[in-house]
Amino acid sequence: MEMLKNISFKYKMIFGGIAAVLIPFLVAGIIIYVQLSRSLLEMAEEKSVHTVEDISRSISARLGQEIKLVSAIAAGPDITDASKTGDYRTAERELKAIHERIGERYFTILLADKSGTIRADAVFAQQIGVNILDRDYFQKAREGRASVAGPFLSRGPATPGEAIIVVCAPIELNGEFYGIVGLPFNIEFIMHIISRENSGQTGCAYLINSEGLVLVHPRKELNLQQRLLDLPHTEGIEEILLSKKSGTASYRFEGAEKIAGLAPVPLTAWTVVFAQSKDEIMSPVNGILSAIFISGIMFLFAIILIIIVFSSKVSTPVQKMTEMLKQLTRHSTEIILQIGLDRKILFANRAYEKIAGLREKNIIGTEPDLDNFNDIPAKVIWESLEKGIPWSGRITIKGGTQGTPEAVTLEVMLLPVRDDRGVVKGYLEIGRDVTAELRFEKRLQQSQKLEAIGTLAGGIAHDFNNILGGIFGYAELSLVNKTSVSETEKYTRQIIKASERARDLVSQILTFSRKTEVELKPLLPKTVIREALRLLRASTPAMIDIESKITGNSAIMADPTQMHQVIMNLFTNGVHAIGEKAGTIKLELNDFMVDEDFIRMHPGLRTGKHVIIRISDTGCGIDPENMDRLFEPFFTTKQQGEGTGLGLSVVHGIVKGLGGIVTAYSEIGKGTVFHVIIPCIETENSELDQKDSVIKRGTERIAFVDDEIAIAETMESLLENLGYKVTAFTDGMEALNAIKANPNDFDVLITDYSMPRITGLEITTNLNEAGITIPVILTSGYFGKDMESAARDAGISELITKPMNTYELAGVIRRALKKEKG
Repeated sequence: MEMLKNISFKYKMIFGGIAAVLIPFLVAGIIIYVQLSRSLLEMAEEKSVHTVEDISRSISARLGQEIKLVSAIAAGPDITDASKTGDYRTAERELKAIHERIGERYFTILLADKSGTIRADAVFAQQIGVNILDRDYFQKAREGRASVAGPFLSRGPATPGEAIIVVCAPIELNGEFYGIVGLPFNIEFIMHIISRENSGQTGCAYLINSEGLVLVHPRKELNLQQRLLDLPHTEGIEEILLSKKSGTASYRFEGAEKIAGLAPVPLTAWTVVFAQSKDEIMSPVNGILSAIFISGIMFLFAIILIIIVFSSKVSTPVQKMTEMLKQLTRHSTEIILQIGLDRKILFANRAYEKIAGLREKNIIGTEPDLDNFNDIPAKVIWESLEKGIPWSGRITIKGGTQGTPEAVTLEVMLLPVRDDRGVVKGYLEIGRDVTAELRFEKRLQQSQKLEAIGTLAGGIAHDFNNILGGIFGYAELSLVNKTSVSETEKYTRQIIKASERARDLVSQILTFSRKTEVELKPLLPKTVIREALRLLRASTPAMIDIESKITGNSAIMADPTQMHQVIMNLFTNGVHAIGEKAGTIKLELNDFMVDEDFIRMHPGLRTGKHVIIRISDTGCGIDPENMDRLFEPFFTTKQQGEGTGLGLSVVHGIVKGLGGIVTAYSEIGKGTVFHVIIPCIETENSELDQKDSVIKRGTERIAFVDDEIAIAETMESLLENLGYKVTAFTDGMEALNAIKANPNDFDVLITDYSMPRITGLEITTNLNEAGITIPVILTSGYFGKDMESAARDAGISELITKPMNTYELAGVIRRALKKEKG
């Protein structure tokens, strides 16, 4: 190691340059070799499959011709009459005549009766009387099938020991079996077909049966002797044989690895194999590798010479640069500290001296201050650095150049410094003074907050006015309607739904202010659209017609309040566009399939099923020059005080968050069309349509506490209608004293959080201290994180946000009681 440390910068450059050239060269060579090898093997495998499939088709075509020939002979009238009468003299003359015409390809043509005894033979009379009942091809013929048998060694007296193939067809008359006609011939035609496909020195085709026995091979000594599956590494071949499909596999034969393609031969149990040595396949790649290696060596020598020549010229300027960097470090405006393993400062540049208001001699030997904004203990930071993990953050130090200490905020990064072995030998702290930036940032944030508050107020007023429009409309309809109770009940239910939307909007605003994620859940858009339309019809001017066509039944993942906001904003946009004149707003919902062509025109989507919401109006339209800015925040063409310019940007943000897009088309004087496209999810719509309409009832005793008299009275009546015995309190202290005096008179406590004399949380704490255990349900118009944490610590059973309906409160009560019972 000491020797390496003493090597000059010049020689370090030489060794580093050689390594920089050699390592990429070796990596590139290996990658090229691997890629070429893989490509060549894939090409060889593909070629072998094509080859065996071509051979299989050729053999099948030839065998098909032979089967047609023997079937035609077996169907001849002389042959069938002879087989039926038992007088085979005419049949023998017929067979000899046929053989004289086509016999050069066949040993003979034979005819056997239904007992398997040969009765006529075109060439070999000595075979007459031989019984072939046990032959496989005879048995298949008895079943009425023409077949191909072999190759096998002939057992007949005419061609003993000869490898032959027999094509056989049954002799049938009126469905009755009378015997067979057989065409035995040698395997030369198969040899001729497969020999045409031999390539290279080792590439050859051959034929095997279903058990892997070699039937026909260019090396004749292997025929009917060598079983391929007995060779090593033939598991892949066995799988292909069992599947009876084409494929490739490898095996070893006579010490060489073979790449083989296999394809079955129809009409037989044969499989064609084309095998070639892997070494021969890879020979082109090996040649390329050798060429790359030789050229690489030459290139490497040239590079080494260049490095040696120029290293002297480069090393001197680099050393000068190093010295310059030292000066730059000392005079840099960024703070730089060098810290030892003992956590003491070894070097501090002038920027740090100026910020800290200390001389270098007073800084050296002290520990750097690590008081940070995240309150991470200095011990944790040092442990992280000792493990080699950098740390960054903002720290505060006492500083000042005029002797008056003041807080200075630094944005710093601490880095472990390693030696040649990778061992941490010290630390480096780099940072800058961001005190002034933070002051400016705070002022800017305050300014933006004030602007956002005004903007948000306008947006909230816009949405609430939409909701209140529906409430006022249905309330007036309820007052006007004097005759139908069912109609009044329907209007009242719509008022409740609109009120729930208002509550959900408040919840969404609070969620936004707390920067928490909106909860997405399976949702049917048609349900939200129908609810929105009911509100909109009650608040839309009478001269504007509303048309709807809702046919889509698919579900999406969305937040109901957000979807309601999308519909309301786009619809209201149409109302404003029409203005005070007559017009029409049309709202449609359809299922929509997005394909690749659509994505090319509308980036931001993925293929698959979507829903498309189309909202069109017959308003004034949008100027073409404003179309590109349509979804920008705060952009509006309305007069000051008429709109914030946030409606469409909010729609765009919501839809984009759901993985969808919003498009717009407009013509001046004709109107505007908005399309909202959102991806679907797979779910059962029937499950989403179902809603538990049964309110959970009970008979327990409840103490209800709320300082609002109206809330206390209405909830007392509602809960009593559900069967509960309710004692309502509008004073928290009175409720606490009543429960303490008679703890056994109450099963559940429902209390508001915020009350004048005592909070609901304090009531719970007092009951716990008194040893009174009772399920507590805490209500509030808003629950912050601190409130939720304090409620859990106090052992409160359930939290419920105001306003609450009967369904929600009844369910919460049952859950609280269930928890108490365990």
